[in-house]
Amino acid sequence: MTKDLTFTFTGKSEVHPSQYQNIWKQHYTMPNGEPKSFEVKHLGETAVILPLTPDNQVVAVSQYRPGPDMVLTELPAGFIDIGETPLQAAQRELLEETGYVGNIQYIGKSFVDAYSTAIRHVFIARDCQKVSEQNLDSSEFIEVKLIQLETFRKICLNGQITHGESAFIALAKL
Repeated sequence: MTKDLTFTFTGKSEVHPSQYQNIWKQHYTMPNGEPKSFEVKHLGETAVILPLTPDNQVVAVSQYRPGPDMVLTELPAGFIDIGETPLQAAQRELLEETGYVGNIQYIGKSFVDAYSTAIRHVFIARDCQKVSEQNLDSSEFIEVKLIQLETFRKICLNGQITHGESAFIALAKL
């Protein structure tokens, strides 16, 4: 016998409007008939890129992140702009954040967490070459680092990276 896991949506109310993270309280009726509300972050879709140089070094970035209150290693990533495809966003973000371009391949997508609408589109960029300087927003302070692939795997396994699930998806496809 299949268990009923259906939650019936009954409405929502905005809790916190923001340019990048709108928080809504979403209301449901659970399978047992009782009401339940969840706070859900409504976020845009992002593109995350694992860029590799011809000698298989990862083109990573380091920047300060206010949540963990520390500088973390990251893969180049960013929001997909209106009218932009995930591939176009990946190409733009890679170039803007690192100054590199490469042969980009779509790998798949992941959901950020159970209480968010965010989707991360994951890409691998091979044969990356530096073609320009960074073109950062006024609030971005990013250092580009070339990291040996094995060292990057260790950084991921030690939890010293943001977008960890995207990094593991891309690493699994290598």
